[in-house]
Amino acid sequence: MYIYKKKYLIVKQIFLMLFFISSCSNNNNQENQLKLSDKEMYLKGLTSLQEGDFNKANLEFEKIFLNYPFSSLASRSEIMSAYSYYENNELKKAIVKLDNFIEMNPKGELTEYAHYLLAMCYYSQISSEARDSGLTVKSLNSFKLLVTKYPKTKYAKDSKLKIQFLENSLARNELHVGKFYLKKGAPASSIKRFKFILQNYQNTSVIPETLYRLTEALLIIGLKEEAIKSNAILNYNFSDNKWSDLSKKLFENNLAEVKGNELSIIDYFKNIFE
Repeated sequence: MYIYKKKYLIVKQIFLMLFFISSCSNNNNQENQLKLSDKEMYLKGLTSLQEGDFNKANLEFEKIFLNYPFSSLASRSEIMSAYSYYENNELKKAIVKLDNFIEMNPKGELTEYAHYLLAMCYYSQISSEARDSGLTVKSLNSFKLLVTKYPKTKYAKDSKLKIQFLENSLARNELHVGKFYLKKGAPASSIKRFKFILQNYQNTSVIPETLYRLTEALLIIGLKEEAIKSNAILNYNFSDNKWSDLSKKLFENNLAEVKGNELSIIDYFKNIFE
């Protein structure tokens, strides 16, 4: 019994010694970490970022803000942390961090870039097959805000290109819905969609077809004079466009004479969708 007890005490002492050594080692590591300056931490973060280790980079940038909150690198480290999230496709985390940064630094040196990166976070989530336009609208509004607040900065030019692309995307989506209503025999609903495009997306590539589809819908419900106006606008502004040529055929075939002929017009429009 005494031998077993002695062995137990020896094992216990060895365990305690190992634990003590381990604790000392951890404390030394922590002390070494704290001894790093804000600049050294920042450079470590940049190195990890260049190596593609975004999680490690983010940890280094976060340490600067925690250990040196009043450092000149603290704000920059917050932006780099958000950028690390962005590169690691953790976009929701990046958005939260950027929103907080912009709120705390409305006129800061890096706020312009924060707005741009925030817009890019929304932009990166947009799918060409997505039905929900919510992210497109958020991205569009973010780019418009940047162009409004910082019109002469280096990010404004790219933002303007993104705005044009996003507006075209939203306009195409509205046109698609309007054509769907038209095909399903709901011209009044389609007219609302087409007029919304004309009011909000006047510089997009879908305007010629929108005017053509609007002319169709107006003819279906018997608004001849409105249809003629829509057709005139189309031919005046887009005389060499294929939709102008198609619209002329509508009136050449006497389809503008709507009274007493609603059914034949509807049949005609059903055929062009087949």
